[in-house]
Amino acid sequence: MPDVSYLPEPVVTPLDVYYFSGGNRANEPVTVDDDIALDDVMTDILANPQPHPTVVYARDRPTIGPEELPDHQLKFDLDTEHNIAAVHLFCPRGFLPAGMTGEADDTTAWIALPRQPATPLLTGVTLYIDRDTRTEFPREAALPLSVLRSLLHEFMRTGKRPTCVDWQRTDIF
Repeated sequence: MPDVSYLPEPVVTPLDVYYFSGGNRANEPVTVDDDIALDDVMTDILANPQPHPTVVYARDRPTIGPEELPDHQLKFDLDTEHNIAAVHLFCPRGFLPAGMTGEADDTTAWIALPRQPATPLLTGVTLYIDRDTRTEFPREAALPLSVLRSLLHEFMRTGKRPTCVDWQRTDIF
């Protein structure tokens, strides 16, 4: 067996995930810091109705303002019956992967888009950025749940905007 002791430990950014499950009304986060814990949370999210989009923060990111709020927010809505989700992200320029900072203002909002899906996803399903204001994701933002899973795992590994999808700027914060 080859010696791999020289390989660096994988970097993990703990994620705080706010979602509805049992008695938790999305007011307390579940913190995940490994692949198994993230998959367990996703299983729980899929098994419980989510009256509002799930919100995810990278715990190790900077905070802003007197209330020390996270400098970013990733949220997603999903439809388990149709196996789709949509992702919204707002973040500062420093949140973007190296080489991509030129495509953002100080703080920019983004919608994740699939990379040319082999077959079009359902367009009759409505997913919401914000259910209270009835703000819908664009129809072309529908991602298979497997892509959402990959996106969240990449987010946990990097603490940056995931690169496994394309991103489109939006005016919706």
